[in-house]
Amino acid sequence: MASQVSPGVVLRERDLTNANIIGASSITAAFASSFQKGPIGEIVSISSLKDLISTFGSPQEANAEDFLVASEYLGYGGSLAVVRAETGVLNASSGTAVLVRGEADWAAGVGGSERFLSRSAGTHGNALLVAAVDRGADQILTLASAPATTAADTPFTTVSGKSGRIYSWNAATLELGVILTDPTTLLTTAEIFDEPGDGVVTGVTAGAYAGQPTQAGVHTVDPTGGSGTGLRLQITIDVNGAITGTTIVQGGVDYVAAETVTVAAAGLGNGAVLDLTVTIDTVTNDNIAINNVKDWYTNTTIGSTGLKLSAIGPRPGTSAFAADRGISYDEVHIAVIDTTGAVSGAANTILERKTFLSKISDAKSTEGASIYYKDIVNTESEYIFHGAALTGLVEPTQGGGGEAWGQAADTLSSGDKFLLAAVNTSALTGGTDDYAYTAGEVAAAYDLFADTEETEIDFLLMGGSMAQEADTLTKAQKVVAIAAARKDCVAFVSPHKYNQIGSGGSALSAADQRTNTINFFNSVTSSSYAVLDSGYKYMYDRFNDKYRYVACNGDVAGLCVNVSETVADWISPAGLNRGGIRNVIKLAYNPNKADRDELYQNRINPIVSLSGSGVVLFGDKTALASPSAFDRINVRRLFLNIEKRVESLAKGVLFEINDGVTRGGFLSTINSYLNDIVAQQGITDFLVICDETNNTADVIDRNEFVAELFIKPARSINYVTVTFTATRTGVSFSEVVGR
Repeated sequence: MASQVSPGVVLRERDLTNANIIGASSITAAFASSFQKGPIGEIVSISSLKDLISTFGSPQEANAEDFLVASEYLGYGGSLAVVRAETGVLNASSGTAVLVRGEADWAAGVGGSERFLSRSAGTHGNALLVAAVDRGADQILTLASAPATTAADTPFTTVSGKSGRIYSWNAATLELGVILTDPTTLLTTAEIFDEPGDGVVTGVTAGAYAGQPTQAGVHTVDPTGGSGTGLRLQITIDVNGAITGTTIVQGGVDYVAAETVTVAAAGLGNGAVLDLTVTIDTVTNDNIAINNVKDWYTNTTIGSTGLKLSAIGPRPGTSAFAADRGISYDEVHIAVIDTTGAVSGAANTILERKTFLSKISDAKSTEGASIYYKDIVNTESEYIFHGAALTGLVEPTQGGGGEAWGQAADTLSSGDKFLLAAVNTSALTGGTDDYAYTAGEVAAAYDLFADTEETEIDFLLMGGSMAQEADTLTKAQKVVAIAAARKDCVAFVSPHKYNQIGSGGSALSAADQRTNTINFFNSVTSSSYAVLDSGYKYMYDRFNDKYRYVACNGDVAGLCVNVSETVADWISPAGLNRGGIRNVIKLAYNPNKADRDELYQNRINPIVSLSGSGVVLFGDKTALASPSAFDRINVRRLFLNIEKRVESLAKGVLFEINDGVTRGGFLSTINSYLNDIVAQQGITDFLVICDETNNTADVIDRNEFVAELFIKPARSINYVTVTFTATRTGVSFSEVVGR
């Protein structure tokens, strides 16, 4: 037995049908290709076609052949471990598009400087809009006329004394969004909006002066003329006596128009008299009627989507976590919207909602789970990652400063508020596609399946052809090499498509198809862990509404799945009873009997269209070139099944005492299992030796446990000979056959 450094089970396979020794281990399934979306360079478990489309998108023209190989396999009842192979793509972003392969890249900080990123690379991400919605304004006021000042965060009052700040302004419809100082006291149409600029001095311009001021500095003065009351100004004089600035200290009221006022010389020196032009708001005593009042949250739309905020969820407010600390308005909803229908099929569809999250970085639910909006997005969102904090927002003070998002609770104080000046939307752009993966990219993707301890697979699917025959061969060799190295799975391989349909779809003769197919597979390594098929089927691609040729390796693997589910692993998947290929209109190459003979001699399993029987897998060879029991699919899969089961049983004796009790229990279990396989026609006979003859004192002292299994595998029938003999009347059959 091979020496082991750490505890484990070593399985050996001894082929006495040709005296070669081949190593082995266990069983499972795998596929790598380009896709519309999904993580790159990660193994994803797929259990159904719906799951495949949900995770990796529907097939596009460029990847349809590969996709259909996978979907056809799933149709037979199998599951897939899938890797997205291409790397020349970008994730759509609210900033600069980058490539984030998946969770591992994101955890390592790739793309973390961007605000939002699509979770998977591709142009589909360009359809996404991310909306951050918090408490916002209280009401929308439709006014009778426009106020003079419409800037965000400008304070206002009503005639009755109710106050607030301007949230947003729509000049087209004279709608004014407001935030009320006391949101429990809402405005009504009975209120009068007090024009915030009425009679207020808005500017002062220096005019002529008589006399030379000599006293440098800032002087507060009162005008001696003009119709306003309570006006006070500051005059700035430099050391040369020049007026360098004029500012308003206090504005008066009841001005009718811009006026020229005179500033007395008092305090300026040398009897200076200054003429200043004072500009005032000319709308005097003009209070604006409120014609209509609407709730802001239920009547505000998200960008140009037409979706109301209320479609995301009830109005956010204050979380219990924040309320306990005297903090207000920390709650926020994050919604992901498909603006074009590229993801959902319908424009302006809300793909997901994450509601009642918190802007406080260490905020917790009552159960103790994080409710910080970035944590929830990055762990739960199906569509986006969240990187940098939301910044550059106008934050209405509402009597107290709007706090920056992402602070910890201990940096905040009672009375602090979180506000947005508008619904914050981030459109994702810059995502790119790259369906034309290279031979190197697909090889690197399949390499993820190389470690038997990290992934369990039964099959490796080659998928479709690449543009060049050399690249297709590289792809085929890669899956065969991985299966041969793992020794616990089987690779399924089809020929290069253009060896059968010709470049550009031109017709080839049957002789050329046969020769091309054989020549292609002559370059594929001999292995009992691979199965080669003869070709391509013509089928309807319902996803793209067209017909196309698709490689049959997914179907052949699917037949093996179906056999396992309906009978047993060790039954041949070929023939009329179990070898029917589904969804076939015609074959690219339908080999006749002579062709089939030559293909079979070259390890290739023919797929044939038989009149009255449909399209059938008509061979059950592995890709092993030398004669052996292991040159049959059923025998290879029999041993993989047995080896997996025995390995599982053998792990149960690890760290037990190597004595007669342990060996007897192991022997009894194995014998029972193998007797079941005998009953199910998998093997004809077997012998298991696990006693003191092979567990000697030396073996025991090396902390080893040895069991030897001798198995006579059942053989599938590949050749049927029926002889018909006509005899004369009156001749007994004993005269003819001797019995």
